[in-house]
Amino acid sequence: MTRTLILNSSNYVVGSGNCYQYNFPQTAHFQAGAKVAVQNLAIYNSIQNITEKRGNNVITLRWLGVNYIFNIPEGFYSVSDLNYFLQQQCIINGLYCTANNNNDNIYFIEIVINSVRYSTSLNFYAIPTATEATNRGYVRPSNATWNFPASPQTPSLTFGQPLGNLLGLTFGTYPPTLQSTNIQFLSTQTPVISPVDSLIFTCNLVSSKYSIPSDVFYSIPISASLGSLILFNNSSLVYNDIIPQNFSSLIITIYDQLFQPVVLLDKELTLTLSILEP
Repeated sequence: MTRTLILNSSNYVVGSGNCYQYNFPQTAHFQAGAKVAVQNLAIYNSIQNITEKRGNNVITLRWLGVNYIFNIPEGFYSVSDLNYFLQQQCIINGLYCTANNNNDNIYFIEIVINSVRYSTSLNFYAIPTATEATNRGYVRPSNATWNFPASPQTPSLTFGQPLGNLLGLTFGTYPPTLQSTNIQFLSTQTPVISPVDSLIFTCNLVSSKYSIPSDVFYSIPISASLGSLILFNNSSLVYNDIIPQNFSSLIITIYDQLFQPVVLLDKELTLTLSILEP
């Protein structure tokens, strides 16, 4: 006998970010030989690439001996978005100059894409001395709390490995020592700006001795851009054995390909399960 069970946004466990729970009308008893499979799935790609849970939302800018710690608001950021955020923080903290001939902002750090090298580039520019600044027409902003250095000096960035993975760089400080001239750092590994490429579903009804964790029962690649709907219609059902015991509820939890919990901004979901009973 085959039964159909549908989960949707009404089954979302508030505050979980990645969990849906269906409470059976009455305790369900599954006998040996009962199986469950995913038949249809519709879910929006609403997963952020920078979050507190991922540990990649903090970056430290060192400017002339002073550390500025920036907390990046959770969201989905491109490399250009990260560069815009960093420059925005420089404006807020007065860590830039203006050119007095045209009022253009002059930044001394940037994060950009190097498409030719298939990499991310961290570019640092030396903050000039007062004399050099005058010759270039550079003026400190009105909210600046710093003075031009006695000798040119670049700022630096410090970040952990989770953020480094997005940029294709190992964790640490760039540049590791003060520089008096402009310097560039290119990715040493492939940047992974979108760290989630597939979703793994676990279900409390199943337990497999061949997988870790043992309740994994389905996975799907993310085949839609951010904000778009991921649709899947399973024409060939792959059933998983249900533990022969009583259950009061069915719980679905969603992880990324590394089994890290995902946080779904859009909780809308339609998940159709096929339950096969002997």
